[in-house]
Amino acid sequence: MVTFRNTIDIEASPEAVFEELSDVRNEQRWSDKLTSVELITPEPIGVGSRLRAKWSGAPENEVVYREFDRPRRWITQSRSWMLVVEVLLEVEPTAAGSRLLSTWTLKPRGPVRLLTPMLKKAFNKDVVENMRSAKAHVEHLARR
Repeated sequence: MVTFRNTIDIEASPEAVFEELSDVRNEQRWSDKLTSVELITPEPIGVGSRLRAKWSGAPENEVVYREFDRPRRWITQSRSWMLVVEVLLEVEPTAAGSRLLSTWTLKPRGPVRLLTPMLKKAFNKDVVENMRSAKAHVEHLARR
C-alpha cells in the first residue's frame, strides 16, 4: 500500500471547485487520460453512486463514491483487477478562493504489487499534472 498527498490552491469558491471536480464524469473536460466514463447508478451523484471508467494505460475500473459531503469533501474508490485506488479530496476556503487537498492510497493487487515503487512515481506525477489541469479548468470557469 502506498499513500501520497497533493495540495493546490484554486482561485474559485469552494462551491465551484466541489461542483466541477466532485463528479468524475467532468474529468474529461480537463484531462485526456480519462478515456471513457459512464454513471451506472441513477442521478444524482452521492454516497453509493457507481461509475464505470477507463483511464489510458489502465484496465476498466468501477468507481464508487464512499463519501459525498457538499461542498467540503468526497471520497471515491476505484477498483480494477490490478489496483484499488482510494482518493479523499477536501476543499477548504482561502482568502483567494479554495485549497484542494487530495490523499491518494494505492493498493496494488496480485503480481502488480511488485511494481509498487514504479506505480507510486507514475501516479504522483499524473496527479500533480491532473491537479494543475483541474485548477486551470475551474479558474477558467470561475472567470466566465
